[in-house]
Amino acid sequence: MLRITIHPLLLVVLLTMVFTGNIALYSIILCSLIIHEVGHLLAAKAVGLQLKSCVIMPYGGEIKLQQEGTYLQKLIIAFGGPCATLIGMASCIWLPPLLAEPFLKAQFYLLCLNLLPFLPLDGGKIICYTLLTLFPRAKIYEVFLSLSLCFFTIIAVVAFMLLPKSLPILLLSILLWMNVLGEWKYRKYHIAYEKIVLNRLT
Repeated sequence: MLRITIHPLLLVVLLTMVFTGNIALYSIILCSLIIHEVGHLLAAKAVGLQLKSCVIMPYGGEIKLQQEGTYLQKLIIAFGGPCATLIGMASCIWLPPLLAEPFLKAQFYLLCLNLLPFLPLDGGKIICYTLLTLFPRAKIYEVFLSLSLCFFTIIAVVAFMLLPKSLPILLLSILLWMNVLGEWKYRKYHIAYEKIVLNRLT
């Protein structure tokens, strides 16, 4: 059974919006994130993979699969979120003008963030899984993790220097940095699993 939860940091952000009277913005952001994740869920179903859990994050979501899929299947799943966001943007033509503009902006910013070419964002996954599909080498995964870790470290340092205006960016960059760091710590286990069980990497 699929378990869907909201990350505590996103919950704090949304509750802050509610208490400051930005309930409309709260609804738009939450709706945008849900649309994005539905795209991933439908893509996973289309390639025949079952999802174990989905955590709604400030930048989108993190999904865990019941079973390991191929890199091509993971690539299709990664595309699902941005495609759903594009559909959400296109649907703005049927919304009232007062709602269409903020909804379009929320979808646009979410899309831009997710298409950054760094893990664990969709843009990073799309590039990484494309390369791994064509050239199944363990080094590619390690390089992407290294680049992502460096990128979010730099963003976090810059955001810290620009406080307090950059607080949302700082929190988001730290969250992404921690995610990549966790993947980095267990990269050897992941690579060993790929070699022995799935026999993909050489």
